[in-house]
Amino acid sequence: MEKIIMLAVVAGAAVYWLRVEKPRGELEKRRRQMEADYPEIIAKLTVLTSAGLSLPQAWVRLAQDYEKRREKGKSRWAYEELCITARQLQNGLSAGRAFGEFGRRVGIHAYIKLGSLLEQNMKKGTKGLNEMLQAEAYEAFEERKHQVRRAGEEVSTRLLVPMFMMFGVVMIIIIVPALMSFSL
Repeated sequence: MEKIIMLAVVAGAAVYWLRVEKPRGELEKRRRQMEADYPEIIAKLTVLTSAGLSLPQAWVRLAQDYEKRREKGKSRWAYEELCITARQLQNGLSAGRAFGEFGRRVGIHAYIKLGSLLEQNMKKGTKGLNEMLQAEAYEAFEERKHQVRRAGEEVSTRLLVPMFMMFGVVMIIIIVPALMSFSL
């Protein structure tokens, strides 16, 4: 009877992990990857628009460059969403609407902000677009620096437990022989 109860508890924990925790971890991994890609996307978009491409043309160019890179390596979530928007643009969806949907579809604050910025810019016209993109690129790189710093702090915090365990082992190695010498 005890074995059946124990087996049921283990099975319940396994089901919970497979249905709740594993997808949550994958979503968190996706979010982190997309946040890491954001400064690069903004910088490339800024360079392409500064070079004279219109915003939709620059967007499609980014998607094409990524698709060439994807054939050689692994895929990136943010660029996959970017490719979806590029296909929408090529299929005739208005640029403002496509950019707005991009931000809402991704659902991360920085991308929502970018989508609404681009959507508004397509409605108002491209005056001041480069300045806004440069400011957003600077802000994105600053945020990326803070994220890297936070990740470093998390890693150093996780390393404290093994470090204290090693300290305990060293102390035991030193103290046990000392105590044994006193008892003789």
